[in-house]
Amino acid sequence: MSYKFIQMSDPQLGFCASRRPEVNGIEYETINLTKAISISNKLKPDFVITTGDFMQDRLKSEHADIIKNLYSKLNCPYYFAPGNADLTNTPHFEDIERFKRRFGADYHSFYFLDSQFIILNSCVLSDWSNVPGENVNQIMFLEKRLQAGIKNKCKHQMVFMHHPLFGQDPNEDDNHMILPKSQRLIILDLLEKYNVKAVFTGHWHENNVIKYNNIELITTGPISLSLGKESSGIRLIEVDGDNLSHQYINL
Repeated sequence: MSYKFIQMSDPQLGFCASRRPEVNGIEYETINLTKAISISNKLKPDFVITTGDFMQDRLKSEHADIIKNLYSKLNCPYYFAPGNADLTNTPHFEDIERFKRRFGADYHSFYFLDSQFIILNSCVLSDWSNVPGENVNQIMFLEKRLQAGIKNKCKHQMVFMHHPLFGQDPNEDDNHMILPKSQRLIILDLLEKYNVKAVFTGHWHENNVIKYNNIELITTGPISLSLGKESSGIRLIEVDGDNLSHQYINL
């Protein structure tokens, strides 16, 4: 079986203006997101998954409306994971509920053909101090879904979330750019145990692709302002039988 999908990340309306004093408003991001959606429609993916950070200011409901309006122009199903800009670095339950009202469930999963796609809320894995127990709920959900994927004989299982697990070394010290080691190592064990094919993340505003044993860890650059060597873009992923390939498409 073959299919293709697109990963977008960090549309983050207003991010460019927060980094460049000469820029005002959200025009930079709305132009880029419009381009990303246009490119996606031409590529005709089976679906699109966006790995978080939709708005720089989570309290601006008018920005949420712009995001929803632009995504409604996609000609395929689309799915969202929350990012730290959507929930804050130390989310409260009210932040999660606001995201759910606007964009749907903060974590969920779905099947497509012979594959399962698991979308997590990595913000509560990064800092759960104001939402006690939510990190445990995420990990329990992840394991149950991976078990279900094995039971249903999925050829591929993939995970999507905002924060990368790590940059280069699974034993890296904790910092705000990656998941804390206490959660990271538990998740890595589950990914290995259940033969997860790939993990797709964002957050860094640049690309980073590495291997952890047999698992590909793919951090994709942003739709908003890039902080890396490559420009803003989206990622096209193609699955053909046992093979998964991907390419970053500059906007």
